[in-house]
Amino acid sequence: WKVEDGCIHLDSKAKGEGGDLIFAHQFGPDFEFEMEWSVADGGNSGIFYFAQEVTNADRSGIEPIYISAPECQVLDNERHPDAKMGKDNNRQAGSLYDMIPAKPQNAKPAGQWNKVRIRVKDGHVQHFQNGTEVLSYDLWTPTWTQLLQESKFSEQAWPAAFDLLNNCGGPEHKGFIGMQDHGDDVWFRNIKVKILD
Repeated sequence: WKVEDGCIHLDSKAKGEGGDLIFAHQFGPDFEFEMEWSVADGGNSGIFYFAQEVTNADRSGIEPIYISAPECQVLDNERHPDAKMGKDNNRQAGSLYDMIPAKPQNAKPAGQWNKVRIRVKDGHVQHFQNGTEVLSYDLWTPTWTQLLQESKFSEQAWPAAFDLLNNCGGPEHKGFIGMQDHGDDVWFRNIKVKILD
């Protein structure tokens, strides 16, 4: 990760370790954040919220944030194979990854800037992409649990992720906002967070 031209840039060609990038403190339970993102051709990343720092099983480090947090997908829909995986396009840009597709799918192509806004209020989550609401859902409900059970994070397929995501944010419903290192070039800018009363 580096800062250049007013952007946070994950440079896939840079030497050294990358890793997921998170805010210095947690947000929740009610907040709104927005940012702009752009990916290189074939790029993949994600924006996460309610992420936790979870020690991995052998205590050698921290798990990636995708094990504990809902993800707003960041993707080159035209070139990355993930765009055609999942169900009903639920892995395309702006989607709640592997659970709810962004409709309409209005992401701009690789190399252009997309604006995302995510609002969480009383457990109700909304994703906005390029000025349009593309999905909404409710956390910590039986419906949320069912969404997880029908995804790659199901209790049978991935018990550790299921437990963390089903109770994302822990008892206080707080967590980190983070950006994913998926090994591809991605840029983020104009990042703003607002705490909601």
